[in-house]
Amino acid sequence: MSEPKCPDCGVVGIDHLTARDSSEKSKDGKPWFNVVFCDECGHVYGVLAKHIFGPRGGPQLVVKERG
Repeated sequence: MSEPKCPDCGVVGIDHLTARDSSEKSKDGKPWFNVVFCDECGHVYGVLAKHIFGPRGGPQLVVKERG
């Protein structure tokens, strides 16, 4: 079986992939997304959405007014 290899530091293995919840949270306190990164050098592989906006009743993003 093949293993992922970090393009920045070259470390090999799925054990080096780490996911962490975002600090941004919905009204009910759940994280908006996960960040997947290399635990050796911090290279970011991607961001995975945890909340998807639907046609009804989904989580709401509240943006404070500036000024």
